[in-house]
Amino acid sequence: MKSFDPDEEQSYVEPDDETGIRLDDDVVAIDAERALALLDRITHDLPGGGESREGQRQMVRAVATSFSRRQHTVIEAGTGIGKSLAYLVPAAMTAKRVVIATATKNLQDQLATKDAPTVAQHTGGVKVAVLKGKNNYLCRNRAHGVGGGTQMSFDDGTEVPKGVADQMRRILQWSNETQTGDRDELPFEIDARAWRGLSVTPQECLGRVQCPQGQACFAELAKDRAAESSLLIVNTHLYAAHLASGSMLLPAHEFVVFDEAHEILDIFATLLGTSLNASRLRALAGVARPLLGADHLERCVELVAVADRFAASLQAQFDAEQLTGLNEDCVRDLGRASELVVQIIEALRSFATSGAEGEARRIRALGPAVHLGNDLERVAKVRDGELLYLTKRDREVDIEISLVDVGPRLRDDLWGSVTAVLTSATIPDTLPASLGLAGDCVVEHFASPFDYQTNALLYVPDNFPERKAAGAEAAIIDELVELIAAAGGRTLALFTNRSVMNRVAEAVSPRLDTPVLVQGTLSRQRIIEEFRDSAEASLFAVTSFWQGIDVPGHSLSLVTIDRLPFAVPTDPLAEARRSRSERPFYEVDLPRAAMLLAQGVGRLIRNSTDRGVVAVLDTRLAESSYRSALFRKLPPMKRTRDKTQVHAFLRELRGEPRDLSSPPQ
Repeated sequence: MKSFDPDEEQSYVEPDDETGIRLDDDVVAIDAERALALLDRITHDLPGGGESREGQRQMVRAVATSFSRRQHTVIEAGTGIGKSLAYLVPAAMTAKRVVIATATKNLQDQLATKDAPTVAQHTGGVKVAVLKGKNNYLCRNRAHGVGGGTQMSFDDGTEVPKGVADQMRRILQWSNETQTGDRDELPFEIDARAWRGLSVTPQECLGRVQCPQGQACFAELAKDRAAESSLLIVNTHLYAAHLASGSMLLPAHEFVVFDEAHEILDIFATLLGTSLNASRLRALAGVARPLLGADHLERCVELVAVADRFAASLQAQFDAEQLTGLNEDCVRDLGRASELVVQIIEALRSFATSGAEGEARRIRALGPAVHLGNDLERVAKVRDGELLYLTKRDREVDIEISLVDVGPRLRDDLWGSVTAVLTSATIPDTLPASLGLAGDCVVEHFASPFDYQTNALLYVPDNFPERKAAGAEAAIIDELVELIAAAGGRTLALFTNRSVMNRVAEAVSPRLDTPVLVQGTLSRQRIIEEFRDSAEASLFAVTSFWQGIDVPGHSLSLVTIDRLPFAVPTDPLAEARRSRSERPFYEVDLPRAAMLLAQGVGRLIRNSTDRGVVAVLDTRLAESSYRSALFRKLPPMKRTRDKTQVHAFLRELRGEPRDLSSPPQ
């Protein structure tokens, strides 16, 4: 029998009358045996039939116990467990709303379109809804104001470029057909400027009561569906924003499941803080100037000048590698910017508009202005437990404020009001303590059902230069050429640094007979599709490609990792966390590196028939004193340092990628 494939459709099944719950005002008691019986019915009715997985059944019991006892539970569930069904089945049996928060869009979509509806079909009275941040939905009021005419302009008065305008017209046409207004349902890739012109942030929104289109608003209708839901699927970033707002964004709930829980520490640290850059100052000046006119022209012009000085001051501080705090020039520029923003806010508040569209433009300017003013004040008065540091994205230096330790905030504002299940294929050992759950949660580990000993080989090359050695990059290039040639392409080459990735890809590509795809040359979705569809392509990638992507065995038999994914020593947030630890390497650096390494390694074996090699081109995995801590988080693969054995196994897979009869010796 085959296992559950979330990409396959299934027919409607009448729900069983037995719900398996006893519900009082304050009590949820889930009968684990009935939950397992429901799981069996669901898997039995899947196309082709499902299979019983012991790890999945154990996880169902653990989640049912967590909800029934109101006990926080952290679950490390290896690849192939089927964790989505394992928590959705007990969640559907609570007869209360359960929020499911995911860190990636791919999993959110899978839950929303496949897994959760499958469970709901077998369970009486369960409604599934998805809620995203407001700017993910088309704003009908902005669409009405833009229209489809030949002339289009942004709120700051600038003309919309022709290509962007053409896309906006396509979106307007789509708006007459869509039921949800969800950007992710657009059938084409869009320019961010086109969507920006037809959507609003929470600060820009007029609100259901004030907005002329409020009763038909896509975002408000999504909130209505969320309020009626039993299973509400959201992004972890939205959940963190919900907490930051004082729990105002999501409907009331007593239970939450955080899937991909290894991500939530950094997500909460960021979303409970704030960010600021010069572009936000320029944007306010741009939208306020055409509204306020000549009376406030001087202030708007000066705000742009201050923004330019501020950007230069931030860049100078960043170039000097002073990444925490603000120097005297930045503080001076921020002070003047704050004064100007306050003056513009007051002018916008008292500005008299004519017509609904004029009032809408005023509110779209005022909301972000107030938000900007609050952020300027927060940057000027950093609180205890927060870190202000500089980071650079694209061409601009940003100020970031993050919580160094999110545990106290979560203990005070979250864990006392909900019961949480936190799960992932890889959970850092330090995660419960970092989230303020130490001593207040159950920790469970359920192993993957896959036969890693037979189907996978972990390779660290012997007599290889250390990663910091002068010849390391040249050695990596040579090693990759040999490995990819042996595999016939079909390689996911993961890197910790984009510049290194680009240099290595440029050197490797001309030496191969198979194509090389490089992250950044196409959209994420397009490049993954090309990689999946090809039987010979290799994909060179960084960052987000270490986790959350599934590529079948016919397209992937080799995963390479250029170095162990330790945070750079100068990372400000990591430095701040190290300073609070008595054993910083073992409590901060090593757990994070082990988790990311396991996520990267986990790209190889995604089902019971996949076979392949993981090559880690960093000898520390085989030789360091802390290697055992890394191996504990990796699947139980056979290990080798013999290049000949690896090449032979890869060549074997080229001829019989699905044959399980010839394991590596």
